Amino acid sequence: MEATLGQLFRPIQANGRDPSHHYVEVLPSPALRPFVSCYWLSEPRRIIHKTGTEQVQEGAIDRVLPDGCTDLLFEHDEQGQRCLSRYCGVYDHPFVIAYDLARPTEKFGVRFFPGGAYPFVQTSLSEHANQHMELDNIWPILGNDLGEQLLAEGSLAGKVRIMESFLLKRLTARGERGIRKDVRMSNLLHRIFASGGVVGIRELADAEGISPRQMQRKFDQWIGFGPKRFSEIVRFQSVVKRIKLAETAALDWRHVAVDYGYFDQAHFIHDFKRFYGESPLLAAKEFHKASVFYNPLSK
Repeated sequence: MEATLGQLFRPIQANGRDPSHHYVEVLPSPALRPFVSCYWLSEPRRIIHKTGTEQVQEGAIDRVLPDGCTDLLFEHDEQGQRCLSRYCGVYDHPFVIAYDLARPTEKFGVRFFPGGAYPFVQTSLSEHANQHMELDNIWPILGNDLGEQLLAEGSLAGKVRIMESFLLKRLTARGERGIRKDVRMSNLLHRIFASGGVVGIRELADAEGISPRQMQRKFDQWIGFGPKRFSEIVRFQSVVKRIKLAETAALDWRHVAVDYGYFDQAHFIHDFKRFYGESPLLAAKEFHKASVFYNPLSK
């Protein structure tokens, strides 16, 4: 995928509203930016008492939103000193993560940009949609070894270096074939991102001189969902971005509904709840509270 696509679309998650955990994102190297949106880390916040003892701060849940991305996820159980390595396919519904305070867990992840995982996974992403699986199912033997390397590395910078090295080797391991660019797929994504997800499927197909059936196959392979569902997710993400950047009191939901091509406000609210799990008003309150605990992208 083109690096410029990342300038049109930046996936947004709801991480950061839970004060019990610290969340940070790190940008990949320029060579990997066409494929990787970010590396991220979520770890328990600790309170150091005057006595020198350490306590994990109490917390609740975090919400995971559909964003068209897929992730590599490495969970480090700090008590058991073990690492669970998984591949998370693309989701079209939200889910929540409940934190087990009795077993503090550090999570390190690689968030692939929409279309960015396929060159590494090399199977149709529709096969993995709406599910998590052991990383060994994707990369036998390699997945386990990678998890162990990350478990042994304590720093975020070190984990990023390990992942960068691994992914860059995967890019070059295919020799002269390299990672073949699918120009038509890039063009389709560009049109969807540029429109904020407000684009018709027939319009997309006609613009690229492709049949709807061919386009469906491409999206199943590269994204995991068809163009209609993916466009709906991009539109939802566009609304989330607007909510996140605006003051709650300044948001006029009727205008938002019109701006993003919904039939009316009721249609907008229903569609938003499908992807967020709650109303737009509650989402606005959560995002503005989250800004206290969220660290933006860093290099």
